[in-house]
Amino acid sequence: MRLVKKIVQDVDNFSNYSEKRYKKICQIQELLKEGCSYREIARRMGIGRNTIAKYRKGDPKELSMYGIHQSKLDIFHDFILECLHSGKSKSKTVKSIYARGYTGSKSNAFEYLVKIEHREGKTFEPQPYIRTQTEALKYRMGSKGKTADYITREGVFKHMWMDVSLTNLQKCYIYSQFPHLWELHICIREFRNIFKKKMVVLLYLFIDKYKKSKVKELRSFAKSLENDMDAVENAVAYDYSNGFVEGTNSRLKMIKRTMYGKCNRELLEAKLRYMRQEQNG
Repeated sequence: MRLVKKIVQDVDNFSNYSEKRYKKICQIQELLKEGCSYREIARRMGIGRNTIAKYRKGDPKELSMYGIHQSKLDIFHDFILECLHSGKSKSKTVKSIYARGYTGSKSNAFEYLVKIEHREGKTFEPQPYIRTQTEALKYRMGSKGKTADYITREGVFKHMWMDVSLTNLQKCYIYSQFPHLWELHICIREFRNIFKKKMVVLLYLFIDKYKKSKVKELRSFAKSLENDMDAVENAVAYDYSNGFVEGTNSRLKMIKRTMYGKCNRELLEAKLRYMRQEQNG
């Protein structure tokens, strides 16, 4: 068996062993032969039950070798190699191992498969992914299912904010079932049209219209625009932006956070001056 060959190779590679561990394993196996329970052995030796279960079987000399570690998957080693060379994927192999009685974690199983891949110089076949007819998240929009045509919540957002096209049936359904969506969709278009045409008059009309909206959030949005009218008017009329200022502020805050508690004021000032030279240079 390949597992036996693997153990023999490991024993050859690790000729040294722990004398203390060897004596402990021999004592555990002797007590088990005498009929002692795990609880009694743990009480006498001051060790855990997992340690007893780990060393209950096997050659004490091999188990005490440096570098030798038992795994729940060692008993499935030959079967895993068969799956590797037969063209199975990792997922199918792990499922087959569970079907054969494996009780460990999936992460441990996948790590074990990776080690076997490195040792054998061969990789498992990739897991095939086949979309079903009812899969709606291909573009996270919606799809034509087997029995019904449906659309996701993200699909509605993309339609309103990014002008992603929907079918006429989908549009009629969402706007009839959720009439506030139509008002929100019109609001988005009108607001964008203000900045596209750069007309302050359209801004005034927009605010007057949506201050009277039945949708609470739209009324709040219109009132917030009115409260900061000077800044909003300048944003509509001019192409200037404070993006570069905000970007600089973000870089300053990042430097402050990374150097907090690690330097004095002079070093922080020197770093900020260096950043400014980089921007100007």
